[in-house]
Amino acid sequence: MSIRYGVTIPGLVLTGGTGVYLGIQPVGYIGLLLTPFTDPAGLLALPGALLFGALIGCVAAYLSRHRIKPKLKGSKRYRLAAILGAITLPGYVFASHFPGADGDGPGNRWTVGFALCCGLTAMTIYYQRRKRLALIKQARHVATRHASTS
Repeated sequence: MSIRYGVTIPGLVLTGGTGVYLGIQPVGYIGLLLTPFTDPAGLLALPGALLFGALIGCVAAYLSRHRIKPKLKGSKRYRLAAILGAITLPGYVFASHFPGADGDGPGNRWTVGFALCCGLTAMTIYYQRRKRLALIKQARHVATRHASTS
């Protein structure tokens, strides 16, 4: 597989997925704020979402321990991941409570469109960052080689 500037297909997919997941957060939190007025029984899902988010965060911290901040102390890594999971999962769960998000309503199209735009933006930022780092590394290599021949 051809790799340019260190950009890989799995990297693009993971970055796009993260962008979509984080793009749903604002919509989900709007849905969470409106849930007491539209469906008060729906708030019963909040404690479960918080606990499940913390659990998923700990699993993600364990699986990424060699790739994302490998020198971070274990207890701090799991605490931070649990907090981030507990913060983000309710936004994802309550996205369906956004007004008009049921069926093929305009709220659903707006939610999906916003999340996809966030995913594309994340992929673009990933590509630009990897390209910038690769060009800096290449420039250093050329400068070092030029300095050693002079």
